[in-house]
Amino acid sequence: MIDFKTEIQKYKPVLEIDKTDSEPGEVKDIMDMLQYITQKVTTITKE
Repeated sequence: MIDFKTEIQKYKPVLEIDKTDSEPGEVKDIMDMLQYITQKVTTITKE
């Protein structure tokens, strides 16, 4: 069983998240990649 108190103590925030606010082009690139992957997976599963 998961001990949530122990798991929360292990948590370390991601420092890179602040960079995405200042560089919106990178977020768009990531979204474009996710949309492409989603389309490919959907196409493969329909076949």
